[in-house]
Amino acid sequence: MRSNLTEGSAALVPCPPVTTSGWDDFPRLVWPETPSASRRAWTGALGHTLLETPWPIWCLFDLLVVTLGVYLGYRTFVWTPEGAWLHIGWVQTSGIQTLAFMICGLVFGLYEQQTLLRGSRIVARSLLSTLSAAVLAYVVVYLFMYQMHSRRVLFLAASVYLGIAPAVRLLVCAWVQNCGRTFLIVGTDARSRLPIPSHCDGLSRRYRLAGYITLNPLEIGREICGRRVLGGLDDLEDICRQQNIREIVVGPGAAHDSQALRRALGCLKLGCRVTNLSTFYEQVLSEVPLNHLEPDWFLFADLKHYRESQLIIKRVFDVFSSAVGLLLTLPFWPLIALLIKLDSEGPVFYHQIRVGLNGRTFRLHKFRTMCVTAEANGHAWASLDDPRVTRVGRYLRKARLDELPQLWNILVGDMSIVGPRPERPEFVEQLSRQIDFYNERHLIKPGLTGWAQINYPYGASVEDARRKLQLDLWYIKHMSLELDLFILLRTPGTVFLGSR
Repeated sequence: MRSNLTEGSAALVPCPPVTTSGWDDFPRLVWPETPSASRRAWTGALGHTLLETPWPIWCLFDLLVVTLGVYLGYRTFVWTPEGAWLHIGWVQTSGIQTLAFMICGLVFGLYEQQTLLRGSRIVARSLLSTLSAAVLAYVVVYLFMYQMHSRRVLFLAASVYLGIAPAVRLLVCAWVQNCGRTFLIVGTDARSRLPIPSHCDGLSRRYRLAGYITLNPLEIGREICGRRVLGGLDDLEDICRQQNIREIVVGPGAAHDSQALRRALGCLKLGCRVTNLSTFYEQVLSEVPLNHLEPDWFLFADLKHYRESQLIIKRVFDVFSSAVGLLLTLPFWPLIALLIKLDSEGPVFYHQIRVGLNGRTFRLHKFRTMCVTAEANGHAWASLDDPRVTRVGRYLRKARLDELPQLWNILVGDMSIVGPRPERPEFVEQLSRQIDFYNERHLIKPGLTGWAQINYPYGASVEDARRKLQLDLWYIKHMSLELDLFILLRTPGTVFLGSR
């Protein structure tokens, strides 16, 4: 195939022969010589590198900026005769301020990769984290240290942060969106097609699908989901050079063809990343694609639900968290009970059978949020604006306060702090018939909150259950104490902002 290089694509430069191992005849990819194309390529590479930087590095960057703001605030307002009344030093203040900012940033999702893909999220979550951290630091200094905190220092520190950190993030956002990574899909069968979902920034803003590679030469030139079939297996390497392909995704059909696999793996020497469609989907969207899922996924997923060390750590975390939660919230239970009784007739608590670990059922406890005749006509999906919900119940549901009695379920071992939400046996029976691998979500204990809860809004349909299952399976594969802490910290922000 003739190479038609355009501006922004990689140029082919013969690699000088060094050895006689057979690799000296292969071309090497280099950045184009055009200054604008070269600059765009480098900014795109830098943007994607910063996007994939681990969240602790971004957190450290924020803490340094906040510390700089506090230091400048002290230099400007405190180290003067008028500031002699302030007895707390700038080092202590910056320690409190940075710790408060880190907590608030985690709560409001500032360190999620998805935040860096949308400018509105960057601005909103930076503002929320900064204002909340300032209030939290002020309360800690005043109530627990019995000291006064300078509002002018807080204001200047917040101004310095908002002037630097969001600007850097917005720059990364622009670089990533202007220089999306180009990828190909090998395979044109129905299961290899990847329509870009409208809800997914991780795919639509980070990657650009150049087209498909077919195993059948007769399909060359046709369109699939708005993308052309660019060529056959023999054209794969030439297309990678022309289109500056960074990733090759092998579809389920092509994954069983030895020639397709050899051709795809042959592009590794061009600097392309080669993976299968399921793995690509998982890494980009942080969920498991049910449409591309096969039973052998469970063989290679290395699930951690059976590891004794993992189970012990998770159980200790559950007992400690539920005990602390009960101690902190029990004083508010009488007030909640009183409001429920004043609003409607019926008991304060609501008990229901749910499906738990390995399909075993247990008795789940909640504060009652519906009228006592809610299920007079049988069980039904609960909707967002369900007319069966009482006036007080609507506020309890919105603040998730109706879930507080489930802390007892966690303490006795029926549930976990983090995991898939437990469903009723009637719905499990229905959904397991309609959705493949639905029962596999019961490999671990159900949770009070979970990966699906912080990433997907309230749902009440089979399609919602399918999307949440994709997120639950991703959590089951990647479950860890660090991820549980992240989800737990993110949950209050989800209640306040809604899932992303």
